[in-house]
Amino acid sequence: MITQLPAISAFVPAFNEAANIEKVIVDLHRALDRVAQVHEVIVVLYEGCSDGTDRILQRLQQADERLHLVLQPRERRGYGVALRMGIQASRHEYVFYTDADDQFDPQELDRLVPLMEQCDLAMGYRVRRQDPLARRITARVYNLLVDAALDTGVRDVDCAFKLFRRAVFDVVQLTCDTGLIDPQMVAGARRAGFRVAQVGVTHRPRGGGAGHFEAEGRLGLPSPSVVLGVLRELWTVRRGMR
Repeated sequence: MITQLPAISAFVPAFNEAANIEKVIVDLHRALDRVAQVHEVIVVLYEGCSDGTDRILQRLQQADERLHLVLQPRERRGYGVALRMGIQASRHEYVFYTDADDQFDPQELDRLVPLMEQCDLAMGYRVRRQDPLARRITARVYNLLVDAALDTGVRDVDCAFKLFRRAVFDVVQLTCDTGLIDPQMVAGARRAGFRVAQVGVTHRPRGGGAGHFEAEGRLGLPSPSVVLGVLRELWTVRRGMR
């Protein structure tokens, strides 16, 4: 059973996450030290950040040369853009990503690493999702919708706790600018013949900050414009896969 990887790149997309980013980076370094012989951490920082996240990252970067910053331009806003930039910046054989909101525990990477012996993509699913009820309902509907449209074949497609073999991205072409990049990469990997495995992971309530790449409307529900945008992009992705 695999317990340690030779080399791994881990990246984190970040917007306004001053309340969380330092803890996330420190915890990520600690987890990667345990599961890989060599590692790097990449933060894709949105250029429109306004809460001082950038200053914290610059300080952390000076203290550890394994931390690299990638700037996401204002004119290229979107979670999917951030993920593509993180993948492009990654240099090692294995690629992991999670979010900067501290809702996942990087120490649980040791749940994914052993799966890589028999799969190409190991991903978490949130055992008890710690989000408001409206967001959980929206996520449930979203998962059912994208599975019906793209045959993702997983229970929590947008869980931001995924470990890939770098070779997956040599085959699967990612084009989405929004959060639909998660269904696109999972469905694309399955269609290309890559093996996908899932394991339950802990999900924690957001402790601070409110940085989001996708705007939400009242009560935590997505605005009509966001819903229409997702449906249009989902149709485009579905056509492209056909």
